[in-house]
Amino acid sequence: VGSEMCIRDSCIAMPKKSLSSLNEVINRFNKTMGDGVIHTASTLPNCRKILSSVPAYNYISFGGFPIGRVIEHYGENGSLKSYLSYDAIAQFQHYDWANHEQGAFTKFTYSGEGDVRELGGYELRKGYKPKKDPIARRVALVDLEATYTPDWGEKFGIDNEGLILIRPTMLTESVDVVQALLAEEDISLVVFDSLSAVGTDDEVDKSMEDQQMASGARFWNKAFRKFQASLNASPHGEATLLVINSAYQKTGIAYGDPEVIRNGEQLKRTKTLSVRFKALKKIQGKTDEGDVTVGRNITIECMKNKVGNPGRTANFFYAYTDYGNVPRNKTDVAGQIVDLGLRFGLVERKGAWYIYGDTRVQGMDGFVDALTKNGELKELEKDVYDEM
Repeated sequence: VGSEMCIRDSCIAMPKKSLSSLNEVINRFNKTMGDGVIHTASTLPNCRKILSSVPAYNYISFGGFPIGRVIEHYGENGSLKSYLSYDAIAQFQHYDWANHEQGAFTKFTYSGEGDVRELGGYELRKGYKPKKDPIARRVALVDLEATYTPDWGEKFGIDNEGLILIRPTMLTESVDVVQALLAEEDISLVVFDSLSAVGTDDEVDKSMEDQQMASGARFWNKAFRKFQASLNASPHGEATLLVINSAYQKTGIAYGDPEVIRNGEQLKRTKTLSVRFKALKKIQGKTDEGDVTVGRNITIECMKNKVGNPGRTANFFYAYTDYGNVPRNKTDVAGQIVDLGLRFGLVERKGAWYIYGDTRVQGMDGFVDALTKNGELKELEKDVYDEM
């Protein structure tokens, strides 16, 4: 640094002149670019995660939905991409951002008039005593597929009055809205369902006979650069973007992975978490109405994770009707907990017998039922999440 440094107790004291000069440079740039553009890394918040209600998702993602990042769900139709996205909406809505407490809010009230009314009040979970004044933030859904309905959202615990619903006719409109929302202090999550639902403005405006080669990829490459700039400008650094995407299969591939994710290369660089969804076979079962399709198995795989290890896979069951201990339109949470207990060595399996604590039952279904009835499932769930 061009001047002497004194050593006291093995610490090197830097000269004040050099530091003040550096601060002058930083202050000059912060005045022109805005406060907080240049700062030390210690001012950044740690990457927190919000748990999903689906344990298998929490397992493959190393803790749930990462806050302040870009998340991608992609896969085929009927593979529950939107299901987990709606789950994220509910979890983010009820999160206390001041105390970082999940499920803190149970009810909201709204006041004022207009397209989006202001948050007027809330009710807290019984027994929850926050140290700081609770903070609730809003969630927005860009519903390009026009498939969201309030009654479906209520099944996830979504507060419909507080959910900002956006249904644009042009993709440029949706990008402008998302870009503005991500930089707003009152926004915690924006869900984009989905990237491939509506064509680009060129495709909409021009004739069907005109060719627009790779127009979608070019459009989304530019859009995600804009989104990342807005995320960087978020006042609290905790705005999250979750997008639903799709993939296609390359033909003529003799080896390697023929699957290609749609909508450009920029998303590959921007996303922190990418989860691939795949629908497996449908399950037939006996009900009061006879033999019907009671649900189907879903597999999810973590393809990219900047805040955990990629490569984890897990399966879960989604019920079309009430089946066993799984309610209609829900996943087999208890079965997933037991499966994770086996992975972490918390549940022992000897042949057809499953053992946890003093519970020893033959068959997976009977074992899940026994843990549910004797109350040990909650204990196992805590042990699983401690390991996770």
